[in-house]
Amino acid sequence: MIKILFVCYANQSRSPLAKGLFKKLINDAGVEDSFLVESRGIWVEKKNSETDPEIIKRLKFLNAPYDGMVAQKIKQQDYRDFDFIICMDEKNESYLKKHAGIYRDKVYLVRDIKQETKRQNILDPFETLEYDDMTQMLYESLVEWLEMFKISKLSKAIDVEDYRISNKPVFLFNPNWYIWNPEIQRYELTKSASNEAISSHKAFYEEE
Repeated sequence: MIKILFVCYANQSRSPLAKGLFKKLINDAGVEDSFLVESRGIWVEKKNSETDPEIIKRLKFLNAPYDGMVAQKIKQQDYRDFDFIICMDEKNESYLKKHAGIYRDKVYLVRDIKQETKRQNILDPFETLEYDDMTQMLYESLVEWLEMFKISKLSKAIDVEDYRISNKPVFLFNPNWYIWNPEIQRYELTKSASNEAISSHKAFYEEE
């Protein structure tokens, strides 16, 4: 099981949104049993305070999980227990790496998953009021995170840097060539897949 912790400043907007969105993505993909997903804040004024209503409204609209979301501060044990600690901005990242000790390599900036968005921040909507833009940016990044886990065959042994700078298998270049089969948890080719895509798919799964 891959254990993911999303972190923002107060655990009231960005990280609960990331948790809900990612849980929807893994539920839709049929891989929810392969993940444990939680969220925390680096500073929580009042423990168990409620999530921003604007976030709940968007999670409801997207049919994403939101029940039981309350603010919690990250604990030292979390650095040990979670495999990926994914944060929203460089200030979060700096704090987490400072306090993670030997686990600092588990800390990632959420937008760093793609070369095109590397070192971009997901800004706090309490300051910007840009809830919709934030939701779209976060969703796009989380889709990429899940694709990385699928490509890595839902394994913890992932090199995010290698994923970001390397090409995906050829068969994933065209969405008309493949579908994700949640029952066997692997990609399958469609009838429209090219010969190059067929060769790529065969080579990719021969690695197993």
